[in-house]
Amino acid sequence: MSPKFSALLILIILDEAGSSVRSVVTFNPNWDKIFTTESLTMTCNVRSPIPADMSYTWYKNDTFIRRGQSYEIRDAKQDNSGNYQCKGTNTILSDPVRLDVSNDYVILQAPLYVHEGDDVTLRCHHYPGYPGRQTIFYKDNGIIRNWGSYPQLRINNINLGGSRGYKCTKEVYHNLIYYQHSGGTSIPMKEIFTTPEIKVTPFPVLEGDNVTVTCHTNVSPYRPETGLQFAFHKDMQNIQSFNSSNQYGFQSDKMENSGRYYCEAKTVSGRIIVKRSKMLNIELNAIFTQPEIIMTANEMTEGDNMTLTCHTIRSGLITDTELEFAFYRDGQNVQEFSLSDRYEVQSAELKHSGNYSCKVRASTKNITRSSEEVYIQIQELFSKPEIEMIPDVDIERNQMILTCNTIVMRNDIELQFAFYKNGQKIQEFNSSHQYVIPSTQLEDSGNYYCEVRTSRNGVKKRSEELTVGQQGEYDPAVIQNMIRVILSGFLLIISFLFIFYHIKFIKSLEPVNKGSRAPRL
Repeated sequence: MSPKFSALLILIILDEAGSSVRSVVTFNPNWDKIFTTESLTMTCNVRSPIPADMSYTWYKNDTFIRRGQSYEIRDAKQDNSGNYQCKGTNTILSDPVRLDVSNDYVILQAPLYVHEGDDVTLRCHHYPGYPGRQTIFYKDNGIIRNWGSYPQLRINNINLGGSRGYKCTKEVYHNLIYYQHSGGTSIPMKEIFTTPEIKVTPFPVLEGDNVTVTCHTNVSPYRPETGLQFAFHKDMQNIQSFNSSNQYGFQSDKMENSGRYYCEAKTVSGRIIVKRSKMLNIELNAIFTQPEIIMTANEMTEGDNMTLTCHTIRSGLITDTELEFAFYRDGQNVQEFSLSDRYEVQSAELKHSGNYSCKVRASTKNITRSSEEVYIQIQELFSKPEIEMIPDVDIERNQMILTCNTIVMRNDIELQFAFYKNGQKIQEFNSSHQYVIPSTQLEDSGNYYCEVRTSRNGVKKRSEELTVGQQGEYDPAVIQNMIRVILSGFLLIISFLFIFYHIKFIKSLEPVNKGSRAPRL
C-alpha cells in the first residue's frame, strides 16, 4: 500500500456543490478481511480542525449501530461481516466499506483502499494459533512465486486489469499434520481518477460563440491530493499541451474549428497514469448560409426597375440575431449595411451594369459572409443621339434642317425627339427627328442639342451640342447662300459687260466700211 495512506486519516470529500464534506471510514489494521477472534478498529475521519462538538454515528448495512468516532471490534465473529458507514455532524454519510470475517484456515488479505498505480502488498494469512509454512501465490491459476514460509506478495504499479484472479495456498498444521489450504481475493481496485469525459459549452455551437471544451474527470475521494494535467487534441493533432487547466477555449468564428476532439488527463507525481476520453465531434453551426445574389429578371434593359436580393438562409438554431446586408458594384459599396436584403434601382441605366456582390453580417456574432460576384448587363434600347445640320440647297427658301440621329436596338421601341437652343426647348417631344428653320436669320445662331426618349418607360438620352454660327456673325448657311448670290450676280455682270463690249467693238468697225469705195475698172 502507498505510504500516502496516512493522509486518509484526515480525508474529506467535497460534494458536487462544494458546500459539505464527506466522512471516510478507515481500518486499523488496514485489511479488508480478518479471522474470527481477531480485532479491528474502524475510525470515522473528517477534515481537521475538528469542531469540539463533533459527534459521529455508525451504520452497518444501513442500520444504526452506535455513536463515537471509533468503533472497535474485538474477538470478531462472522456476523461482524458487512458494509460499514459513518457520519459526522454536518457531514455527508461516508461511502460503504466492506469487512469480511472468516472462519477458514487461510485468507488472502488486501488493503482496504487500493488505487491503480499503487504498490500493493497482499498477505496470505492463516488462522491464529496454528503453525503455517510453504506459501505459494497464483495469478489466474498460474504460479507467480513460491515464497516458502514468507506470507506476503508485493505488486508494483497495479492496474485495473491485474486486480483480479489472485490466490494463495499455505500449509497449515492441525490434527497433527500439515494440510494445504487456499484463499483468494479480488482486490477492490479504485480508479485514482475516472476516465475523462470531454464536454463542450455552449451546445450546440454556433458561429461566433465563445466555446469552452472541458476535460471532466473525478479524482478518487480517497486521494484528493492527486494532481492532474490535461491536454487537448483535434483531428488527432495536439492543440494544447499538458498543463494544469482542464479547459480549452476558442471563438468559433471559423468553420475550420469543427472537428473531432478528445482530451487526455495524467497524474503529475508518483506513477504517471494517462487516460484518454472518447472522441467528441464538435460541429460549428453556421448562423446563416453563404449569400447569393438573385435578380428579379434574367435580362435587364434601360429603364427597367432592377431589384437585387441578397439571399441567405438563417439557421433554425437562432431566433434573436438580426442580419444586416450590404451591396457592391465592381467592388464599390452602393448600399451600406442595413436590415434590408434588397437593392433597388429605378429606371436602370447603362452605368448600372457591372459585377454585383453582397455581404451579410451578424453584428452580435461578428460574422460576415460575401456572395460570389454576378455580372449584370443593362441592355441598351437606343444609342446616344447625334445632332446634325443639313443646309437646304434651295437659295430662295434659305432653310436650315437639324436632325437627331440614333440607332434603335429593338424594333418595338417608339422614340420621341425634342430640340433645344441655348438650353431652351424649341421643339417639344414628338415622333419627328427633324427640326426645320424655314428662313435662316442671324438670330438663329446658337448652341443646339437634342434629346431622345422612349414613349413607354421614359429612358432619355441627350446629344452633344452643335454650334450654329457665332454671336455677331452670319450663320454658315446664310453665308453660303450669300456667296451663291454674289457669285451669281458677279457672273451676270461679267456676261453683260462681255456682250456690251462685243457690240461696241462691232460698231466701231462700221464707219471704215462705209467710207471706202471699190476702184472702177
